[in-house]
Amino acid sequence: MKNLLVVAHPDDEILGFGGTGKILIDSGDSVQPLILSGSVDARMLKPKDDELLADIKSANKLVSFNYPQLGSFPNIQFNSIPHIELVKFIESAIEKYQPDRIFTHHPGDLNDDHRQVSRACAAAARLFQRREDVSPLSSLYYMEIPSATDWAIPEAQLSFTPNVFFDITHSVDLKIESLNCYRYVMRDAPHPRSEQMIKGLASYRGGQSGYMYAESFQLAFQRNL
Repeated sequence: MKNLLVVAHPDDEILGFGGTGKILIDSGDSVQPLILSGSVDARMLKPKDDELLADIKSANKLVSFNYPQLGSFPNIQFNSIPHIELVKFIESAIEKYQPDRIFTHHPGDLNDDHRQVSRACAAAARLFQRREDVSPLSSLYYMEIPSATDWAIPEAQLSFTPNVFFDITHSVDLKIESLNCYRYVMRDAPHPRSEQMIKGLASYRGGQSGYMYAESFQLAFQRNL
């Protein structure tokens, strides 16, 4: 299967999907990340542009993802961009890659860029129903991002409710190694982006689903079983 991974910022693709993506690739799938804010200019601890690009390349190569397609939307300002522009950017990637499945942010995340991407992606995911030349999408999943999904203030109908789990027992360590390719992303425990907490979350999700380690997702749309 072809999987399109739609995220707001560099590192989101590994934080939310690094273990699952590697397992899917090992089973014959492909993973194409789409990162809408490729330069993350507003990030407090941001490496130089060439360093960030090197980090993106190293992190994604380690888990065998295709090199990400990078957008130029302004970091932490997605709410200032017309919704249709975000939708069209994602639709162009859907046209290009013709994915079977899409994985993206949860609409209730604390980070507003994540929320904007999630809503735009949900709209873009219906492109196949408007265009006969676009392959039908089988499913759309929301993922959880440490220090964004878990830090959200609960809102009615917007809490992350995982109902799909992927076994990442054999890829959780590689996921953490891949995250360490990104300068200034990882933190000391008990921050959610520390090695201990990321592995702890994977262990907790595994305990919910019968695996040693798992990544969890919320199935938002499924066309066929």
